Amino acid sequence: MIPKVSQSEEIGHEGNTGERRYPEYELWELGEIGIVLVRGKNDPNYSIWKEMLEEHHYLHSAKLYGQQIKYLVKSSGVGWIGAMSFSSSAWRVKVRDERLGWDEEARKSGLRKVVSNSRFLIVPWLRVKNLASHVMSKALKRLPGDWEEVYKTTPVLVETYVEKGRYDGTCYKASNWEYLGETQGRGRNDRYHQNKLSRKYVFAYELEDGILGAGREEREEQDWVEEEFQEVRLPNRAKKKRVMSIVRDFFARPASSIPMACDTGAKLKGAYRFFGDERVNPADILHSHIRQTLKRAEEQKVVLSVNDTTSMNLSTHEATDGLGCLSTEQGEDGYFLHDTVVFTTTGIPLGVLDAQVWARDPDEHGKKAKRKHKPIEEKESYKWLRSLQATARATKDASGVDWVSVGDREADIYELFELASQQEVSFLVRSFHNRRVCEDTKVWEVVDREVPVGRMRVFVKGKDKREREAELEIRFREVRIRHPRREKEEVRLWAIRAKEVSPPKGEEGLDWKLLTNREVRDFEQACEKVQWYTVRFRIEVFHKILKSGRRSEDRRLGSLDRLERC
Repeated sequence: MIPKVSQSEEIGHEGNTGERRYPEYELWELGEIGIVLVRGKNDPNYSIWKEMLEEHHYLHSAKLYGQQIKYLVKSSGVGWIGAMSFSSSAWRVKVRDERLGWDEEARKSGLRKVVSNSRFLIVPWLRVKNLASHVMSKALKRLPGDWEEVYKTTPVLVETYVEKGRYDGTCYKASNWEYLGETQGRGRNDRYHQNKLSRKYVFAYELEDGILGAGREEREEQDWVEEEFQEVRLPNRAKKKRVMSIVRDFFARPASSIPMACDTGAKLKGAYRFFGDERVNPADILHSHIRQTLKRAEEQKVVLSVNDTTSMNLSTHEATDGLGCLSTEQGEDGYFLHDTVVFTTTGIPLGVLDAQVWARDPDEHGKKAKRKHKPIEEKESYKWLRSLQATARATKDASGVDWVSVGDREADIYELFELASQQEVSFLVRSFHNRRVCEDTKVWEVVDREVPVGRMRVFVKGKDKREREAELEIRFREVRIRHPRREKEEVRLWAIRAKEVSPPKGEEGLDWKLLTNREVRDFEQACEKVQWYTVRFRIEVFHKILKSGRRSEDRRLGSLDRLERC
């Protein structure tokens, strides 16, 4: 049970770094949760409400404007655990007013039915999963009756403002509040539009169904774009608006040419200016999407960071500068894209983590033999290590998630194995080289001596592009791979061979030879890695969508830099 404490006490201990740490409890351990109305300053509980906010809320109990209702949150098992207040809504908020379709007259008449959640506090020493959303749901059920009793008006909508950079509004999202957008950083007294206050996320909750319903589909699309690109790093606000406008136009007409997607002359002119702006770094456009990808990844226990290369053939685009040869036979021009896409272990895409774009230098054509003597950093194959580094950064930014970098046979690079060990990143790659494990023995010779531990079934695409089921025989063992040149150096890996038992007539049987630094001790763990590898083929579907669905090879712009921004 959770010990009862007085209002001035806290449960916790000092961590090794000096920060205060608190134990975590389950919701049921709190007993019955009650929402207690505080009836003004003469109420005996008012001092408790004020003291809690003064001590624990970053805004304290600063003056609330207009009409207001105050609540305390009480647990039968602990005592007072929170405080909250609802007060008159903000006079004018652009994203709210636009969402409701209010003009000046409608806003004046409608504001009295909109209430603002001006304070919400759960004491910091109480760590209980889902407690905040549970309390909020209880308060929202009680609020309309209490408000109507005091002010003779039944509210139909509740709004709140979450300070950007301080909080994400997690409990509001969990309680089914809708994100409306951001404030402009202006306060009640900002007559001269100086925007000195921090920007805030605006959320709203319907107490009466349908208040936010009109035009919902269109707004959901806009909300998706705004949420995905809210952290985009661009030179000014106008550029940020421009990128969102382009995304919406391309999303609505993905296969159209740029002039057809941008349905007005002004939009088209703005898009071409944006693509040609050298101040815009493509990485800054991708930054916000990566942040959202990490947030989606945080909802998973394990995610697969799949990376691969595709070529964009622009041989007919003779006016585009900066292209290079694509094949060993000069004649096909274009550029390469090596991207890293994050998937769940069941193959659901979560977003792009990294994108590398380059064109081969025509002067380097035919010099393959010389490239062998270059350090890995100067080789094209360094793209695999860059992707691994992006995954390493993700493990720090979303530290509660188990990240696994997945690559095809080109990723069978010894330097990648070393880097993964140094940066403590998990990887799974398909083997291309039959590497040495001792002086005269190679890895797959050793694995083939192992007794098969079982069979598993996977679904793959056959010769006719239709999905078929394949039965794979599994062998595995721990190996120590020797360095190709430095005899005394080696890396510890696990090798898995998954070979198809009875392939269909006319089909080449599957034979996947996989290397991983994830421990494999039994049949179940081996099957897990093989199943993860099947997700790798989803990135090929993504590349097909880029070429056939989005028609990336048909985009006509003056240079490779402009294409990359596009």
